[in-house]
Amino acid sequence: MHPYFLVLALAVALGGCGGERKEATDVAGAAPDAAVAGAAIPVGAADVVAAAPAAVPAALPEWFPADVYLPAEHVVAEVNEDDGAHAVELRTPGQVFALAGQAQAAMLAAGWTESHYSPNDTRGGASMYYRKGDRSATLAMAWGGAGQVRVMYNFATVMTQ
Repeated sequence: MHPYFLVLALAVALGGCGGERKEATDVAGAAPDAAVAGAAIPVGAADVVAAAPAAVPAALPEWFPADVYLPAEHVVAEVNEDDGAHAVELRTPGQVFALAGQAQAAMLAAGWTESHYSPNDTRGGASMYYRKGDRSATLAMAWGGAGQVRVMYNFATVMTQ
């Protein structure tokens, strides 16, 4: 079959999928003349959709370790606790690579042992893993848009045999 006929058949098939068109004034139940004249169109309470409330930043939890890197300027976006594992997500201004370097220096200076450090992974983020005694800390950083970096922490107690 010639490609032209395939395109023609597809165009005819899609053209039949249009369905019935309704004007906005028909759906609202108002006369078309009222909409053109700028008159108010009545709206019932069931037609009103409430806007979702803006997210309220969480507070840094009391259990956040004092010996873990924390950017000076940050907003806590999320806090999760589940079965001994704890997670926190922050937003901070900056660049992933620079913040990863600051985090690494701070963690090593606080006595953490580095097990993994990837300051710039294939997705433009950074990840690092540290141990200190029976505690572990995983830090991940990703571009958050508008000059912001998402800094994600996961803390756990490591079971040793």
